[in-house]
Amino acid sequence: MDIVIIGAGNVAHCFGHFMKLHGHQVSQVISRNPDHARELANLLGAGHTTDLLDIHMEADIYLLAVGDTVLEELNDQLRLGRRIVIHTAGAVPMSAISRISSNIGVMYPLQSIRKEVKNYPAIPLLLEAGNDEVQRRLYALAQSISSVISWMSSAERLQMHLAAVFCNNFTNHLIALSKFYCEQEGRDFNLLEPLIRETFQRLDKFPPEAVQTGPAVRHDEKTMSLHTSILDKYPSMQQIYPLLSESIYQFHKNEG
Repeated sequence: MDIVIIGAGNVAHCFGHFMKLHGHQVSQVISRNPDHARELANLLGAGHTTDLLDIHMEADIYLLAVGDTVLEELNDQLRLGRRIVIHTAGAVPMSAISRISSNIGVMYPLQSIRKEVKNYPAIPLLLEAGNDEVQRRLYALAQSISSVISWMSSAERLQMHLAAVFCNNFTNHLIALSKFYCEQEGRDFNLLEPLIRETFQRLDKFPPEAVQTGPAVRHDEKTMSLHTSILDKYPSMQQIYPLLSESIYQFHKNEG
């Protein structure tokens, strides 16, 4: 297929790479940042522009790989008639691009994406289509770049986006806080790396609720009180600790 990508960030790089790898032609990259547009276009062998008025009008699919607020702007500025237009956002409804075209859809990659990373496992793609024609073309494109495809409504996709925030964004932040704490206290964060790896590797064999450990699940109030007392210099961590501990305890107290 002939693809025009609007956007030049992490998601645009990822989709552009996979599309080129699987035989599609990205004919144009459009970004407000000329350096970013040029960088991605050069990687894909595509043309590039910063001006929506110069958009290539003969593409099969127009992929909007931009931030949520930019989608709102594009919905006001861009008019593509009946051409197939899809966005890639998890928390934005399909209807957010309804004025751009009468043929719209969504292809949301359920993965934390960085443009520097090229080799991902199969990325789950959550799809939504406004009509049968978009469904047919969107499925053909998605199937060519991923083996994990699910059809979801905008409401269902939002639920998965929320779940992803909990398991990825929040988890990563907690690890970052742990690293910060170790650095501030002169402790070696590298000593925790085997524990971090083991925590995630266990999920290959066990459900997460089956391998929960720690003072909260045991309701070890003495240890939890000690932990909280040494966080006086770190008020945000001191607030988070009892909230997470109580959540763990309440989740597991009726098990077994």
